[in-house]
Amino acid sequence: MSVAAAVPAAGVPVTGTSTVALAVGMSPDGSWPEPEHLPVTEGWLAKKFAAGDDGEHLSDPDHSFSGVGWIRARVPGTVLATLTERGLVPDPYFGLNNLQIPDAGEVGIGEYTYWFRTRLHVPKKHGSRGGRFFLELRGTNYRVDVYLNGSKINRDPLVSMFLRHRLDITTAVHRGRENVLAVLVTPPDPPGNPQSGAGLFEPAGSSCQGGDHLIGRRTVDQVSGGWDFWQPVRDRNTGIWDKVSLELTGPLVFDSDPKITTDITWQSGSATQATVSVTASVRNTAATPLPAQLKVRLGRRTVRGHVLTVDAAQTATLTASVVVDDPQLWWPHGYGTPHLYPATVELISERRLSQSYQTDVGIREVSSAVDPVTLGRKFTVNRTPIFIRGGAWVAADALLRLSAQNYDDQIRLHQQANLNLIRIWGGSITERPEFYQACDKYGVLVWQEFWITGDCDPDEGNPADQQLFLDSARDAVRMLRNHPSLCLWVGGNEGPPPGDLDSRLAAIIQAEDGTRPYVSYSTDPNAGLGTDEGPYTDGPYGILYPRQFFDGTWTTHHVATGGPLPFTPETGSVGTPVAETIRAIMTKADAEDFPQITQETWPPNKAWYFHLWIPFFNGTNTTKDQLLLYGQPATLEEFCEQAQAAQFQQYKAMFEGRNAAMWRWYTGGVIWRSAPGWTGLRGQLYDWYLEPTGGYWGVRKAGEPLHPQLDLSNLNVAVVNNTRATSSPTHLVITVVGPDGHIDHSKTQRLDIGPIPAASQQVVTSLTGKLTPNAFQLVKLQLHGHNGALISDNTDWLYNAPGPQPDLAYAPLRHLAPAHISAHARRKHDEDSTIEITLRNRSEVIAFQVRIQLIDARTGKRVTPVYLTDNYLNLLPGESTTIQAHFPHSRRTQTQLLITGWNTLLKDSGCVPIHWD
Repeated sequence: MSVAAAVPAAGVPVTGTSTVALAVGMSPDGSWPEPEHLPVTEGWLAKKFAAGDDGEHLSDPDHSFSGVGWIRARVPGTVLATLTERGLVPDPYFGLNNLQIPDAGEVGIGEYTYWFRTRLHVPKKHGSRGGRFFLELRGTNYRVDVYLNGSKINRDPLVSMFLRHRLDITTAVHRGRENVLAVLVTPPDPPGNPQSGAGLFEPAGSSCQGGDHLIGRRTVDQVSGGWDFWQPVRDRNTGIWDKVSLELTGPLVFDSDPKITTDITWQSGSATQATVSVTASVRNTAATPLPAQLKVRLGRRTVRGHVLTVDAAQTATLTASVVVDDPQLWWPHGYGTPHLYPATVELISERRLSQSYQTDVGIREVSSAVDPVTLGRKFTVNRTPIFIRGGAWVAADALLRLSAQNYDDQIRLHQQANLNLIRIWGGSITERPEFYQACDKYGVLVWQEFWITGDCDPDEGNPADQQLFLDSARDAVRMLRNHPSLCLWVGGNEGPPPGDLDSRLAAIIQAEDGTRPYVSYSTDPNAGLGTDEGPYTDGPYGILYPRQFFDGTWTTHHVATGGPLPFTPETGSVGTPVAETIRAIMTKADAEDFPQITQETWPPNKAWYFHLWIPFFNGTNTTKDQLLLYGQPATLEEFCEQAQAAQFQQYKAMFEGRNAAMWRWYTGGVIWRSAPGWTGLRGQLYDWYLEPTGGYWGVRKAGEPLHPQLDLSNLNVAVVNNTRATSSPTHLVITVVGPDGHIDHSKTQRLDIGPIPAASQQVVTSLTGKLTPNAFQLVKLQLHGHNGALISDNTDWLYNAPGPQPDLAYAPLRHLAPAHISAHARRKHDEDSTIEITLRNRSEVIAFQVRIQLIDARTGKRVTPVYLTDNYLNLLPGESTTIQAHFPHSRRTQTQLLITGWNTLLKDSGCVPIHWD
């Protein structure tokens, strides 16, 4: 490729992963300092832009700076995150506070146009002898100008929320003395208005869906304009929202993220060898040609590629490959270990390191296509079909206060819920590398959508700058393509990218990745994700009768086989958290004014409505109130207890129904949503404080490796094998409990069980005619293995009659006699602070919905997150069980357990001390 006669000067932005730099001479011996990568997180200040502000003066180290009007800033972070942290606006997640914060769409973008400023010290030795300095901005929103030491670094504004910017600042840096960096950030324009004009958005209501849709003009997270599950983010997430860093390199630099692929050799179904290939585009920033070579470390293996000479100011492609015999493969959760090989790609010139790139490599094959049997999308990893149990994800935090630890916490919660896929919804951000690192670690597949939604209609001219959209997409692919968890690229949510943007996006993915499929949109019928009825063939989003998930009537959408929708990218339901969380997110008066409503008296009070609570009934005729089946709650605690029970039942049935027709009707499905992202009150498996709901434990139960289950539509009892190997449990015990909580011994059975094939379900008996008709009862299934060891158990409660449950069908659970529970806990000396908890029911009645919490022994406050192996337990008379709880050393405090339940009695009000081994 020819080079222009004039070489661009230092300070020209490197947008995405391309590098444009000043050609400089090298020292005679060709040496330069060791490369370094330095995060810029400390000392940031912020202030609102004012007329007359001058970036050259604000960034001039020799210009007087008083600091008047500036506040300490959160970087990475947004303007609103900083204002919230400094107490200058009320916490938008509490009560109705968000209504008090000015909205950019109503007051103008000037309200959130801000300066961010910090000081940097660069040692004198850095950047000498041919080395280069780069300022890396991994995420800014939306229009940015950068000033360093009195000079503007970028010629043209840096735009897009999802395009990384890499600026060569070599000649602007002051080595050996203070440097001042000032960044001016302007919100997306137009920011959109949450009030759409058609069906006006109510300030304490929902149905916003991007408001007037103008937020879709720009390449941003459209959800920041508000949605029916997400209140508007008033600054539209304006700011330096992702990492800032300085990188010192040698004269040879990566022109983009190296591309790493794996190719597996199979013999008789086993992986006997794998080739890990590295391809890197490199640029020579020097004025003379330089030899270039890749050095690749993969685990304990090290290889070097061929040496190429790269001409001055030119690029070249380098390659290297590592052969791994008998490779350990990366598997999704439930199918094997997600093995990772630490990898370093070093760019070498004249035996000196010029730049390096680090990641973890997972050796695996991944693909997906339409299944000819079900017509749903079928995912395979390492040539093994994966039955998808997925959760839809919007963002870890609506205000984008992101951290590697929080990502790890939340992805671990997904894995322990036995979910094996997360769908990144197209109305939000491209997820960060730290998110993907956690998914790689825990074996959770990811489907990543781009920034298109059917709601912010592409026919309205969105996005306005299609080339910027494509440049951002290319950069996103380069940033994420090496993560083994990434399995699918999707153009948009509930609608394809407009015009030829779809085909151009597909071409980028083929060129920059080429190892994963691309699908136009989340409900594309040609991809096994929807039907020909239109783009909105996902859902439903309200509570249903549990039996409907078994008989297929949960959806009105069907495919050519006659079966229900075989793969759903969204199936939503309720998501009410525990009482402690409700009290933490609104005033005492609002919390205790919990919803006691019907369809006719909708909505609830403004605080519950603003947090977008959805009820436990669905319309006037679809589903009667599943919470009131237990009786009218008298307190917030009773309300939330009944909500957890209803959610446990609802979400368990949602996944068990798919188990029952695995590979016959279904290839999997995704719930809407699994993660909260803010203090919302709908469609979530855990809350803002990372406390799981009852629904979480229902999902975890249904996805057990070996799972006994009761089909609520026909009373068939089956054993489900959710693994890739044949399993051999020995027997199943079926126990029936009457409405008084006592075991009905006349109905107890023990069945011998034969081998269960991999990834299948096998009906072993039916309870038709064996349960009391027209009566409430509980059924507990206990699956045992060799030596009588309990493999898994599962409890259902039902009113045994055709049709919907009668009013107060589950009321006997509110009148059970007390169950006396003994509890013992001991902590092990291990990295994860494991606590072993033993519970025993010493009464003659069942103990219903026994809840375990970890609390601070001094304050009585919850400790979250805690990773339990089970919760919301139903213990038979005389039954004992052992549960493990894990929480990291970094959060160690003086703790104790709090054990509660609907009818449990424990000494010391349920507080259980934890003894050390």
